[in-house]
Amino acid sequence: MEVGPSVAPLERIYKLAIPREIAREILEHVEREYPIEACGALFGRVESGSALVEKVVPLRNVLGSSTAFWFDERDWMSAIMSAKREGLEYIGLYHSHAREQPLPSLADRHRMLECPGEVWLIIAYRPGGEPRLAAYRIDDYGSAVMRVQVELL
Repeated sequence: MEVGPSVAPLERIYKLAIPREIAREILEHVEREYPIEACGALFGRVESGSALVEKVVPLRNVLGSSTAFWFDERDWMSAIMSAKREGLEYIGLYHSHAREQPLPSLADRHRMLECPGEVWLIIAYRPGGEPRLAAYRIDDYGSAVMRVQVELL
């Protein structure tokens, strides 16, 4: 039984391209929610190991926590089905950390194991500081966390 949606069949994502206006949309969400971890889903097109983000859907952090996040799975699946009807692929998730470095926490790494191939974009944000972005993925159960190149367009 599949735990979550898969990213393009067997295609590994090595690069995440994000248009600046979409990056700004994500950052505005992060700023609004601070200090609570903001979270959302990434959608777009995947080809030859590169994913182009064309749409983001903010999700409510049901934990209301500044150190952890999760969302209502029904909202997540509804966003995925809506994007699919628009011809977009599910790429993965984004969420924020209220610290200096965009590194996955232990809890993040455990959750990443639930959906191998899914890209996790982490935004390290503190008011007055420069936001930092980094993306990661796990290819299969038991694999190490792999860094995904992030390019702002």
